[in-house]
Amino acid sequence: MSGSSTYSLPATAAPKLEAMVDQIIARPGRMINTKEMEQMPGQLDVKAVINALPEAITEEDFVKMLRLAMLTECGTDSYAAVFQEGADKYNATWLARFNEKVWVPDEYTHTLPYYMMLRTIGFTEEELDRQIRELQERVYTHCCGITPVELTTFGTVQEYLTDNWHGLLANLLRPAAPEAAYFANMVKRRETLHTVWYRGMTALQVEENPELIELVAKSLSTFQMPGTQLVPDCGPLALTWMQKLHVDFNHVAKELVRNFSESAGDMKRSGKLIVEMAVAREYPIGPFPSRFVRGAMNRLGGAGYGLLGEAILERVGLPKPAKWIGKPDSAIRFHTGVYETIRSRMRTFISNKIDVRSITGETAA
Repeated sequence: MSGSSTYSLPATAAPKLEAMVDQIIARPGRMINTKEMEQMPGQLDVKAVINALPEAITEEDFVKMLRLAMLTECGTDSYAAVFQEGADKYNATWLARFNEKVWVPDEYTHTLPYYMMLRTIGFTEEELDRQIRELQERVYTHCCGITPVELTTFGTVQEYLTDNWHGLLANLLRPAAPEAAYFANMVKRRETLHTVWYRGMTALQVEENPELIELVAKSLSTFQMPGTQLVPDCGPLALTWMQKLHVDFNHVAKELVRNFSESAGDMKRSGKLIVEMAVAREYPIGPFPSRFVRGAMNRLGGAGYGLLGEAILERVGLPKPAKWIGKPDSAIRFHTGVYETIRSRMRTFISNKIDVRSITGETAA
């Protein structure tokens, strides 16, 4: 499966997705009050942070990190236009409503904290406004497809990684500017909610049409953070800064796998997602080419995908979700004790052979 023409959902899906968005609109959580923030500019003063930076981070790095946070959030209209295009093309009114009623208004509040922080370290309003205007005039080229499931998958990853970025900044700010760190954490909490919402939308679509897992894999394999192209002097440096700050990439990988697995919805689809992503990234699965593994499993009717799903969880140190325990991916039944012992040993063997980069990309190297 590939290409936008393969996206379809049964008639049962739309009411469920509309109901999900209804619940989000009704209970969006605590939004950031920008008027309240504007009345307390002194609390966002970050001059003291410059003298308290970790040795590996220079003042120039720090300024660029704040600019990346501010400018990436300023691209909201560009991202929203892509989501609206996909919603219109596939008559996904639930996605259009979420985009218009929740996501866009929420994202508009994420720029101000960093705008105000940059003002305290010498940037003028005219200079910052010019940078924002230049970014908004750049052409944004979307990295992934525009079917609703690809868009919600993109949203899951983008919001998760942005959540991590705002958390990283909050930690950097906290020792010398705790009030500024508080506002960075406010943005982080909103991104956490967005991740959960997009993940839920993806999981529901895949539950309604399991074949969409291939589009999920396609979107994950082609994902790029928008800041890389929209903020070219800062975006490509983000990974280097994360390395300098000793970010736990194993934890990042674990949480990415958790999100992907929950989007897949069960162990069999989770395993299939791993294989599809390995194929897209041309990573082997153990000693075998991923295309060979996919072909073999498909000829066997998909038996074994569930074991792969369990193996990737074990590889990053995640337990099998309780809701999936006792749901084998095959109709074959064995004596439970013997079967589970053999399966456990096979799972560990496969887990040790999995290259996590097939799921997470190069950051897990």
